[in-house]
Amino acid sequence: MPSFKETYEAIKDDWNNGEKNFNVECEMLSEGMQVKCSMDTKPFELLIDAPPGLDGTNQGPSPLLVILASVGACIVAVTKFWAKIMNIEINELKVFSRGHINLGAIFGLDDSKLAGYDKLEPVVRIKADAPKEKIEEMMEKVFSHCPVITNLGGASPITPKLQIKE
Repeated sequence: MPSFKETYEAIKDDWNNGEKNFNVECEMLSEGMQVKCSMDTKPFELLIDAPPGLDGTNQGPSPLLVILASVGACIVAVTKFWAKIMNIEINELKVFSRGHINLGAIFGLDDSKLAGYDKLEPVVRIKADAPKEKIEEMMEKVFSHCPVITNLGGASPITPKLQIKE
């Protein structure tokens, strides 16, 4: 398995070395709102659910919480990448992902409302061995290069396809 530096240099040398496809299969389970998500990389499995008030069993995070976790985890990962690129030593890093939603929009009670988060506000708390200006410069790079932020910002089209089994 190559190191970060080896991966970074390989992509710098040839853009095509950065091409990747990821796949996740999400399967409905019989209990509550449980969904088993299988990822082809390790393989990893993630159980996603909902709280009891939404017919879930509360055995895993909801899809909405997974979005917040993805935002925070991606910011942490991309910050670590940029810290390596910019030679900054990070001593502490936490992301507090906050989102606001009205569930009524998901239920179709008001179609003029957004059926998702109307606000996503990650708060990054960082301590590093660099001047404030260099940390701010790094975080600007992080926020503009974080793939989860990019995707949730609408840069990637989502084109669902329906397959009905008979």
